[in-house]
Amino acid sequence: MRSLLPFALAAALAAAAMPALPDEHPAQTRGYIEARGSRIYVETFGSGTPILFLHGGLLYFDNSFAKQREYFASFRKVIGVDRPGHGHSPDNGRPLTYQAMADDMAAVIGQLAIGPVDIVGHSDGGDVGLILAHDHPELVRRLVISGANLTPGLPPDELLRRSQRSPQEVADKVREFDARLPPNFRADYQAVAPDGPEHWWVLLTKSVPLWLTPVVISTVDLKAIRTPVLVIAGDKDFTSIEETVEIYRSLPRGELLIVPGTGHMTFSERPELTNLAIREFLERP
Repeated sequence: MRSLLPFALAAALAAAAMPALPDEHPAQTRGYIEARGSRIYVETFGSGTPILFLHGGLLYFDNSFAKQREYFASFRKVIGVDRPGHGHSPDNGRPLTYQAMADDMAAVIGQLAIGPVDIVGHSDGGDVGLILAHDHPELVRRLVISGANLTPGLPPDELLRRSQRSPQEVADKVREFDARLPPNFRADYQAVAPDGPEHWWVLLTKSVPLWLTPVVISTVDLKAIRTPVLVIAGDKDFTSIEETVEIYRSLPRGELLIVPGTGHMTFSERPELTNLAIREFLERP
């Protein structure tokens, strides 16, 4: 995730327009699996060749992919996963790291016995997808990412300064950040969180060091990924076009789609275009 406050705030503002789908659209299956010491919530819809969706930071499957679920479930088996501490999945008490989240998703794919599987990841979910494709190539058939990044996008001195904040300074910044979020963003989380409504503050606090990860994934690691990857970004995304192109050019089997007139939330802002592009990429021989 890019520079913490503007990135997460704008993502949240866009997400406010995408509430979780109501209960009249029930999941085909809904429940928990045990993976790497965590209880992870999984929903499935439709039937056919599976496609796994990985949500962004602070969000969860239902409010990340509201405009993809029904479309892809009409001809594929859609699998939505809430990562530990997000959405319906309880916190496992461990720090949030991209590496741990990728290892969690590898365990989920193994538990579901669906690999190699097509994966669509947004924002943090895109970062997780890249690490997963690098570390567990046998589990990923094709990968679509949107809004992924290589670094936090902060100067080294600012990155160091933020990483050295005291617990009280972090708590103050988290409160300031929450005050600028739309109220229903927190409400979405609190409506489903198994750890209770006050755990929202824990999730926010744990997300801060995650978004300050100095190197999410290196270009050296990207060059080792042989999986076909469709790299998507809005032309007004938080990750710069230059960094998005760097990701694309570092992937041996990468393809690039810059979505015009679009910010970070490509899948909700331009669903018809992105859904069509994803389908064409995944179904290509």
